[in-house]
Amino acid sequence: MRHNHAILDFQRKRGEGSAAFVLPFLDATTAILDVGCGPGTITAALAKTARSAVGIDISAKAIASAHEMASSARMTNLGFVRGTMTALPFENTRFDIVFFHAVLYHLDAATLAATLSEASRVLKAGGLIATRDADVGGNILYPETSGLQLALDLWTRWYEHADPDSGRFGRRQNAILRAHGFVPVWSGASFVNHSADEPTRRESAADAKHSLQGMSAELMARGLAIRDEIDQALSAWEAWGSNPDSIYLRCRCECVARKPA
Repeated sequence: MRHNHAILDFQRKRGEGSAAFVLPFLDATTAILDVGCGPGTITAALAKTARSAVGIDISAKAIASAHEMASSARMTNLGFVRGTMTALPFENTRFDIVFFHAVLYHLDAATLAATLSEASRVLKAGGLIATRDADVGGNILYPETSGLQLALDLWTRWYEHADPDSGRFGRRQNAILRAHGFVPVWSGASFVNHSADEPTRRESAADAKHSLQGMSAELMARGLAIRDEIDQALSAWEAWGSNPDSIYLRCRCECVARKPA
């Protein structure tokens, strides 16, 4: 998964809302692993309910940010490790739950298989895997201008997904986890509300512009966008943020599945 400072700034705003669906499965005895943890804000939210929470990410910048956050929070049951999801640096059956947030839909088939195999290895028998991923088919956007559609497409170009249907991964989570040996026990969906009120809407527009500006140089350098497209997308977010009737609800599908005992 690609990281840069703009992506990390965006990820820092994730927290308890992103982990809400899995919290009922946690208690004071739970050891949970957050794979692809980014700057660690979701991992910290999980640690408030679990016995221990460990986050792992391949990005040195993300892990440095997570360590800084953990130091400020002074949470003794929270830790972070740099590493890859296809070769987790943990012993077999260490964790009760392995958690993925907005990670699996980025992966090609071979990497996905290796990642889920590793998740199974470090899970205890009867342990749980919990996933939350995007599904653009559930998004609610108004007004649906060509500029906003372009802006969202630029995010897709940035990640260069191998699977052309990756944006609809969320609805396939149950089937995918079952195909890799897990047994789904719960599924649902929720929305990230970027337009709850005027301050939220304007902040969301500012965040979107900041992320796009942070990605723009590399998008152009990789031949994935031209300056005119980026300027058009930035203008579209500015107009969206200024429109009191704008709506953007971003769909996230959620699944909890069990490793057979």
